[in-house]
Amino acid sequence: MSSITASHLRRFTAMEHLSNALFVLMHLSVLFVFVVPVSWPVIALALGGYLLRMWAITAGYHRYFAHRSYRTSRAFQLVLAVLGATCMQNGPIWWASVHRRHHKFSDGPGDLHSPITHGFWYAHAGWIFDRTVPPSRDDSNVKDLLRYPELRWIDRHDWVFLTVYAVACFAIGGVPGLVWGFVVSTLAVQHATMLINSLAHLWGSRRYATADRSRNNPLLAVLTLGEGWHNNHHHYMSSARQGFFWWEIDVTYYVLRALARLGLIWAVREPPAAIVDGNREAPTLTSARAARP
Repeated sequence: MSSITASHLRRFTAMEHLSNALFVLMHLSVLFVFVVPVSWPVIALALGGYLLRMWAITAGYHRYFAHRSYRTSRAFQLVLAVLGATCMQNGPIWWASVHRRHHKFSDGPGDLHSPITHGFWYAHAGWIFDRTVPPSRDDSNVKDLLRYPELRWIDRHDWVFLTVYAVACFAIGGVPGLVWGFVVSTLAVQHATMLINSLAHLWGSRRYATADRSRNNPLLAVLTLGEGWHNNHHHYMSSARQGFFWWEIDVTYYVLRALARLGLIWAVREPPAAIVDGNREAPTLTSARAARP
């Protein structure tokens, strides 16, 4: 049970009920992998969809919309928003608002994603179904995004892009394409993202003495194209580069650098040398049990 309390249970909106039902239905639909035929083209569709949309979350929803770690045109901003909306993680304004609140209250009672405060399973996905939690989007912390009508529209109608992506997977690969290219790929992106909220605050090493319990985890960095360098990120959240050192693989950052060369993005923020070298903590590898204060 969550440690978040409220004087009364709030009512879920119709869209929240629908979203929660879809979340459950998608997980049940994974069972179809045991009955539909699988082929290399279908696996390629699933893998390609995972890589593209994982990048859309890391480079778009996270590093651009939530942290504004680089600048781009309004047209490419729209591309990032549309790609992110295919991931079943709500719209870009909602995502940025929740994530900014995560940083403001990181590992405190106000942080829905904290496994330190609420436990692993609640932080990973349980908060989605908690009726004591107020509506997640806080317009006061995303005023910079609300001024774009196209982003507000995507935030209200993100299901349109999710549906289009599902139909496209079906058109390309039939039922196997729908199961592997849409269901499996979408859930893989979703749970990889959630692992940064949950596992990356429990398992890994700490280079920097941040106020929270964020950790660097190389395995998660590979799975999420660079997001696993989570202690680095909490140390200096406005950086487009989360793998601060050459051996810290950060695929998202490499692609952003390529896009900067092409002129699609600019003003890419890097961590200053003083930030990289400062506020060091003795490197330790901790388990989930040892991570709790």
